[in-house]
Amino acid sequence: MGIFSVQLAARQYEVDFNGHVNNAAYYDWADHVRLEFLRRAGVVPETFMENKVGPVILEAQARYLRELRIGEPVTVTCEPTYGSGRTFTFLHRFIRADGVLATELVKIMGVLDHSTRRLVAEPHRVLRELAARPDLLEPAGITAREQHE
Repeated sequence: MGIFSVQLAARQYEVDFNGHVNNAAYYDWADHVRLEFLRRAGVVPETFMENKVGPVILEAQARYLRELRIGEPVTVTCEPTYGSGRTFTFLHRFIRADGVLATELVKIMGVLDHSTRRLVAEPHRVLRELAARPDLLEPAGITAREQHE
């Protein structure tokens, strides 16, 4: 399974006075791609609401390397990393049509239990339990066998 990605292009209202993509657009695009990544696995907003949990962004940081301009096609990736704690990470790469990496954006996230208002202890397990296709939540290159080891 490869890295999940979505093709986008900057619209006029996402460009600033310098003629390149506004910094806030990168965060919006990353959110869009993350939600599509989860939707692909069958974890939709209604699933979170029914189970009284929800994803939360704890920290987000972008590193801008090259410009993106209006109308320029960009591939936005979504690559999860899960550890043993209460948080997990999504790495988003913004890659121009010429293959140049324009921006990297990292989001540290958790899954909030709505009844306790605390992060769940094992977010990866919770996401897998909610997913119709839990195998699609795994980092690229992880096999079904490695998921259970």
